[in-house]
Amino acid sequence: GYSEEITLGIFSLNLRSHTLRKNEKVFELTQVEFQILEYFFQNPGKALSRTNILDRIWGEEYCGEEKIVDVNIRRLRMKIEEDPSEPKYIKTVWGLGYKWES
Repeated sequence: GYSEEITLGIFSLNLRSHTLRKNEKVFELTQVEFQILEYFFQNPGKALSRTNILDRIWGEEYCGEEKIVDVNIRRLRMKIEEDPSEPKYIKTVWGLGYKWES
């Protein structure tokens, strides 16, 4: 059946409340942050290109900058990483995009 949570390691993404739990800490997410994380959580360890993320979250009709992906990734890192400049979970895949590791 439909699961309300996707759990990866110490993280649990609640699909109903759009929150992320890391151990006992709960993070509020914006709609976009939630959708990006949901995409990562459905594809753990898989490199997702900026284009994939853009199409998935903003839609293929979106004509803006791919930088919007980077901006949101940076915001997510600020929330969930112990050290956002040395991310452990949201890894950069050079020349492509990002992947989730947990």
